[in-house]
Amino acid sequence: MLLSDDPELLDAVLTHFNLNYFPRSIGNPRQKFVYASEEVWQALQHWEGDSCFISTCGYDDFTRENGKTIPRKVVHSSTFLDFDHKTKPENALADSQRVSQFLRQHNIAHWVQFSGSKGYHVHIMHKPVTFRFHWSDGSADALKAMIYQFQDHLRQTLGLNTMDESTMGDAKRLCRIPFTLHPKTGLFATPIDPELLDGAEHSVVAGLARTAEVELPVIRGELLTLPETIGKIGMILERPEAKIRPIIDPEVSLNSASAKRFIASLGLNCPGVVNELKRRNPGHKARVYAAIHAKLMGYSVNALEAVWLQLAASCGYVDASNTEHRLYQMGSIINNPSIEMFPTCTTLKANGCCIGDTCPKYVDMDNGYTPRTVKRQWRRKSANGEGVG
Repeated sequence: MLLSDDPELLDAVLTHFNLNYFPRSIGNPRQKFVYASEEVWQALQHWEGDSCFISTCGYDDFTRENGKTIPRKVVHSSTFLDFDHKTKPENALADSQRVSQFLRQHNIAHWVQFSGSKGYHVHIMHKPVTFRFHWSDGSADALKAMIYQFQDHLRQTLGLNTMDESTMGDAKRLCRIPFTLHPKTGLFATPIDPELLDGAEHSVVAGLARTAEVELPVIRGELLTLPETIGKIGMILERPEAKIRPIIDPEVSLNSASAKRFIASLGLNCPGVVNELKRRNPGHKARVYAAIHAKLMGYSVNALEAVWLQLAASCGYVDASNTEHRLYQMGSIINNPSIEMFPTCTTLKANGCCIGDTCPKYVDMDNGYTPRTVKRQWRRKSANGEGVG
């Protein structure tokens, strides 16, 4: 039975995996908000045979900004870890096994899913907590930094080489809905029982993913909030500014004068963003900042796409073929009249685009930085109400 055949079965699946806090978003991949599992079921019927995604968190406190409806609060109930290897899915399986064993040692609730292609997902389940999430007061960056440091701690501590860095720090991440079809492979996204996961081989897991049968794995471990989970594994959060990225040595080989000019001018704005673009899978924020720079230089979407394809060929971007989604994201930045400035160094540091004192603009926030102070002057009132020094 397909998940889209039975709305009650879908509701049970979403509840079992902590994906039942509404409203939340679903996508294909363009997103929309849904307010009940029945709406998810209707979307599954409409998207039959195609990819189906759902947000790892719920939302609250909606407002309208720049013509869009956005949430100002996030109900965080899951931390998403994405493992992927282009040619050896066995490596992604090994990393998911490693992190699952670690979480079980600490009695932390989680579940693992085969993506239906060449990757594996680990969802660390949390007791839901509502976090304020807005750019204006820094709350969005604060939550992103907490999630990123938690994921990065696991990546470095456990040696998780296949973790997709572009998904790290994303509080509003989409993930594949369990037991839904991956259209390119014909396999289903399949949750795996932990006991089967430990000794499993990828070929066996892929064999299980050929059927649409819904079999819910047993989820063991304690349901903790995100801060409680971080405390339980003995991790200490650092200031985002302390996360300085290492330099990537390879030079970017570009053919056109336009592409060379783009990289050279972007390097003047922030060498750290150029450093991130040298990765095979640049982080989301580096992509956004590159598009903002292109907008400020007067590039059209097509002009930026031409530069991006040269970068993809030079650096070996893993998602170079994802043209439609990339053009949509580029357009949402270049055609947005509210975006008028390149981000500050503080923002760039907080979002993993800083290379430290190698950058000529770098300022150590612990040394040589003097905060601005304002001496308040009090004035008493005279009898007629006028101020007296």
